[in-house]
Amino acid sequence: MIHFNWPWVLLLLPVPWLFKLLSTKPVSAAIDIPPTMEHALQSLTGDTKNPVDIRQILLWLSWLSLLLAIAQPWQPGDAVVQPVSGRAIALAIDISGSMERQDFSFNGQTSDRLSIVKKVAGDFVIQRKGDRLSLVLYGKQAFIASPLTFDLPALSHILDSAGIGMAGRSTAIGDAIGLAIQTLQSDPAGQKAILLLSDGTNNAGSVEPESAAELASTLGIRIHTIALGSVDGELEGYSTAQSADLDEATLASVAEKAGGLFFRATSSDELQQIYTAIDELERAEVEAPPVILRNDLRQWPQAVLLLCLLLLASRQRLSR
Repeated sequence: MIHFNWPWVLLLLPVPWLFKLLSTKPVSAAIDIPPTMEHALQSLTGDTKNPVDIRQILLWLSWLSLLLAIAQPWQPGDAVVQPVSGRAIALAIDISGSMERQDFSFNGQTSDRLSIVKKVAGDFVIQRKGDRLSLVLYGKQAFIASPLTFDLPALSHILDSAGIGMAGRSTAIGDAIGLAIQTLQSDPAGQKAILLLSDGTNNAGSVEPESAAELASTLGIRIHTIALGSVDGELEGYSTAQSADLDEATLASVAEKAGGLFFRATSSDELQQIYTAIDELERAEVEAPPVILRNDLRQWPQAVLLLCLLLLASRQRLSR
């Protein structure tokens, strides 16, 4: 079914006839119409003394096409279901010096911690279609690598380009939580959460992790924490640099104070399972109503109008 944005414009269709009727009344009652306009109207409405010709048909088609184009016709298209929405999630990823430790493996190959996190967290990001995500990277300093965005591939690319030590080699967990809160605080989403990953202890920055967690709780923001590091620094029987500075107690306390969960990842498989579990915990359940796309049809009457004008112009040139 065809709809019009301005359907009332079509009421102007009989205007040429009305001018003809007025112009054929007795002189005493007739409206004075300029000769040029009268000539155009006679051409448009036709002269009773002469048979209808092609020129008259083209003029009527031009008039009808012009009105149709102005009325802006459109036709309903496909219904596009909006992705689930309503959640805002901030990822806080540790990129301190300890993340270069190679005590994880992927597909049988030894890998440093950050590379594994990029792979697993990147997959998590892409799966959150419909949600807005932000990214905070932190070492000695914390910085917002990406504000809240629906552009998940772009955020995943930013995460993938993160380098170990680019924010310093220490660990400012409290500052990272503070910045993550900042990216979420003004967002209207009803559900907000922070996913904090660290393999160390808070030894830099000016904000205590527990204090930041209490602030998040008052703002209705949950914090899930992930403590990363192999058990006793072992990888397939080989000893590596152990995560002696991993502060599981603080990370667990942060999660508890902010209404989230604490996780411990000692392998890439466990890290994958943790992000899968969090994905289910923070999954939105309500879909936005579908949006009906509009197919604009104005180009058709515009094309007919242009064709009619070209034919009229060519006939005028040939008649000379």
